[in-house]
Amino acid sequence: MKLNIYKISHPIIKTLLAKLNLNKKEQHYKYIGFLFIYEIFRKYIEINKIYIKQIKNIKLIHVLNKDKRYFILTNISNTYDIINDIKEILPEINIVNVNYDNTEKIEGSLKNLNIDVKISKILIIEKVINNDKTINLIRYLKEKKNLHNKDINIGCIISKEETLNKMGNYCQELKVYTTTIIYKNK
Repeated sequence: MKLNIYKISHPIIKTLLAKLNLNKKEQHYKYIGFLFIYEIFRKYIEINKIYIKQIKNIKLIHVLNKDKRYFILTNISNTYDIINDIKEILPEINIVNVNYDNTEKIEGSLKNLNIDVKISKILIIEKVINNDKTINLIRYLKEKKNLHNKDINIGCIISKEETLNKMGNYCQELKVYTTTIIYKNK
């Protein structure tokens, strides 16, 4: 496996995951997702500083880099509770609903999406990565949209070791952010 895996160990995420496992309450995904995406975006989004000269002082404002385009690709029917509030906080982020059951559905979801390889950053969000559907989406982005691994990031609350190994064989140097890895023999 040649992936760059970042295990997010935010203390509040850990306690919410424990409650999720005990209570099986889906409402915890909203908070887990919010904190999870916050942790990913801390390293992912480029911020510019703007200095505004006022009469007696200088005011500093932080804004998203307008030279970059950020996309979240996800199956919204599965991840709505995770990404629900992101558009309110970061309206510059483009959230794209992608059905990636097969290549035809991926193509149908993304055919009108204009991705400029020089300025676009892609974040694929899932609750659980446990099959090849995400690999199919990455393959499509690389082959049809000409994206590089460095421009594609994966965010998943839970990931299975077997799927990460398959992904690592195809997508070297891809960044994967997760909170939990489920190992095959444990």
